[in-house]
Amino acid sequence: MLMMPKCREASRLVSESMDRKLPLFQRVVLRLHLRMCKYCHRFEQQLLKIRQISRHINQHIEHLDTSISLSDEARKRMQSAIKTHSGTF
Repeated sequence: MLMMPKCREASRLVSESMDRKLPLFQRVVLRLHLRMCKYCHRFEQQLLKIRQISRHINQHIEHLDTSISLSDEARKRMQSAIKTHSGTF
């Protein structure tokens, strides 16, 4: 009998499948689970979208103007805000 993975295991397999090719058995049970579970399917779609956006950003990051930086005033405001709010998170 084919054991369907629980959502926790399916989400782990979805994540792993982004980095490596899963063995055939794991691919089959994962595909079956994703067809039946809209939440895990949505999780897979979200990971794919994050991966797509990350690749897009990575391809265009070399075109960024790295000479742009914060003004001294903005840097001081940020440092002050960090000191004020440190330990409150």
